[in-house]
Amino acid sequence: MYQPRSEEQPSEPPPPVGTMKATRTPTDVRIGDFILIDGSYQRVRDMRAAGTSAHRVLHFVGHAPLIMRKPQTVCRPISSR
Repeated sequence: MYQPRSEEQPSEPPPPVGTMKATRTPTDVRIGDFILIDGSYQRVRDMRAAGTSAHRVLHFVGHAPLIMRKPQTVCRPISSR
């Protein structure tokens, strides 16, 4: 039987275990944070300033770099301190 296509957006995966979601600015992102890219969370391995201190180029393993220009949701590991 024909099923009409759903207009719902695919749900995003749960955040990585041991992390907490928060909206962060480019200047507040840290190495080790996770960012949702193309349906999966990627861990920030390195970063560079991009022109101004308000922009960051984030580097990941196995994924192209991402230029972060505005605040977005980031999953940060919960520290045990």
